[in-house]
Amino acid sequence: MKRHDRTRVSPQKQLLLGEEFIRAFYRLTQTVKIHRENNRLLIGCAENFVRSFEELDPREDHLFLQQINDRLYFQGEKLLYRQETVSLFDKVQVYFRNRKLRGIRFYQPVRNASFRQILSFARLLNRSEQQQAPGKWLDRTLAKAGLSWAEIVCDEKNKPAGNQQERRERARKIYSRVRSSVEEVAMKLARNGRPGLGKTLRMTQNMVDLMMSDEPLFAALSTIRIYDDYTFCHSVNVAILSMCLGRQLGLSRRSLERLGMCGLLHDLGKVEVPKEILTKPGRLTPEEFEIMKRHSLSSVRLIVRIQASRDRKARLLLPPFEHHLKYDLSGYPRTHRKKPLTLFGRILTIADVYDAITSPRVYRRSVLSPDRALGLMLEGAGRDFDPILLKVFINMLGIYPVGTLLRLDGDELGLVIGADKKTGGRRPGVMLLTPDGNGGYIKGEIIDLNEQIPGTGRYRRHIVESCHPAAYGIQPPDFLL
Repeated sequence: MKRHDRTRVSPQKQLLLGEEFIRAFYRLTQTVKIHRENNRLLIGCAENFVRSFEELDPREDHLFLQQINDRLYFQGEKLLYRQETVSLFDKVQVYFRNRKLRGIRFYQPVRNASFRQILSFARLLNRSEQQQAPGKWLDRTLAKAGLSWAEIVCDEKNKPAGNQQERRERARKIYSRVRSSVEEVAMKLARNGRPGLGKTLRMTQNMVDLMMSDEPLFAALSTIRIYDDYTFCHSVNVAILSMCLGRQLGLSRRSLERLGMCGLLHDLGKVEVPKEILTKPGRLTPEEFEIMKRHSLSSVRLIVRIQASRDRKARLLLPPFEHHLKYDLSGYPRTHRKKPLTLFGRILTIADVYDAITSPRVYRRSVLSPDRALGLMLEGAGRDFDPILLKVFINMLGIYPVGTLLRLDGDELGLVIGADKKTGGRRPGVMLLTPDGNGGYIKGEIIDLNEQIPGTGRYRRHIVESCHPAAYGIQPPDFLL
């Protein structure tokens, strides 16, 4: 029986539902070990398991049960240990550890799964304990069985890779997959299709996982610039910058996921802008600019066409609509509203402008270095941008953001790899870049610009100026990632 009550679930009730779900999940996995398919007790366990999804907050299109640092989390919220649940929670954690599981995500189609599919899932989950790599085995086996409504999150996927190079490679793969998922949605919409959001949502959750485990590496991804694929890379970069700012503001994991989705989808409407306008060298005519300005509203219309629950789409519509509206409500689309922009809309505006003015474009011959971009944006505080959010954004990135190219005295080039808190970001850590003799550069020594000449109190190196990496044919991710 499907639930028709669409009222929102309170946080307290959500946690109680989490306890009920864990109880139903564990009973199912244990009962299936000892009873045949026609057993009434087993049938009841499977029904209770599915019924748990029908009681969820209607805004949710998936359920996430995970274990972090010996605690259980339901929908990203830590479950409280109570006298009635201590024994159950301990058993579930042992069950997860024996299978090297970090968590399991269940998606909406589980509600329509057959009784045999539910039992098949539980049996495969039980059998995975005997496998050498339980997570990988489950991924492969569940896919073969057509049980795509369950996604396994295992220790092998989520623990930090063994070395820095492996972590960087994983980060680049996540970026590539996220970009591909956004492009896939956009292309299907351009062909009048109706794509779903499942893959993009999973990719966004992967981004949140990466940000939680290695925020500096996650932030470095936003320096990726693929000049012939600007639109989709820009969307990913805006999502990354927005999520980093959201985390600085203390947003919950669920809010960070939604903010990331808004960033990824904010420019969907550009698929309806003629390519000759998008890639036109030089200034747009007034008529062409009017066409370009329609893309914010087009993004909203295209999001409505996506296959997802009404509640999920409703939460994704307003920020993309607002991302070219300014803090003082000027900008476009023209609106007569007097209420301020939403928090997510104000965040997207900052991230969108920063990435845009630091990215080389076919119609923009000059491009700003990150520090100069922040200086320019600061002039618009209170008019173009929320002054408080912009201050947090600048403090987050530092005076010389990661990926800024600096020319030092002695004619050395250094790429900023980390912010400096001691001097307010004025003397960051940099990687020296050495000419390779073929017009390019190779990694050199990593130095701290705070280093002083012994006994003198004078710094060894000074910053002469900041430059944009593109002016030297340098892609920061080649060195940072």
